[in-house]
Amino acid sequence: MIRPSTIHCLALNYSGVGPSDNEEPLYFIKGSEAYATSGVIISYPNNVSRFWTEVELGIVISEDCQNIAEDDAIKYVEGFVVCGDISCSNIYSRDHHLAFSKSRKSFCPTSKVSKNKFIETNNLNMITEINGKVTQKGSTSSMILNVSQSLSYISNITELKKSDIIITGTPKGWRNNFLKSGDKITHKIEKIGEVEFYIK
Repeated sequence: MIRPSTIHCLALNYSGVGPSDNEEPLYFIKGSEAYATSGVIISYPNNVSRFWTEVELGIVISEDCQNIAEDDAIKYVEGFVVCGDISCSNIYSRDHHLAFSKSRKSFCPTSKVSKNKFIETNNLNMITEINGKVTQKGSTSSMILNVSQSLSYISNITELKKSDIIITGTPKGWRNNFLKSGDKITHKIEKIGEVEFYIK
């Protein structure tokens, strides 16, 4: 089991998700307590109006690194994971990328690590299922910053630590992924794996 000290996150990193494909993605973090393994049961947050999940490709960092060039990025990849980026609405209608919304306990359920770091990641199918029904379907081919670019970009903002995870955004369709108590969620990424979790 990996134990990330920080989960580094990109938002608006897929074509058609943000206001413009020509703008840099948003960078935010989830704390270590947000990490969870497949099968976790997550409590529906109190006093929130919306609660949702997004399927995301995660990059596991192999060693401490900073200021990495795109061409060298693969050297610092341990492998890949499937992650659920779970969010709830924030207070006072503020930006939902704040910790109140993104960094709660178990708000990043994560699959086992696929350690083939040389797998081609530029065109992998991505699926979310809620109670067995497909609610989100896309492909990593829609990423604005690819795996190497994402790692390089974040490493030039902050130092990455061994076992940290970078989650790289979600394709269109996440608005179909609002959650309620009793739901079973499965996120799948072709050739990487899947993660399941439950809402109580």
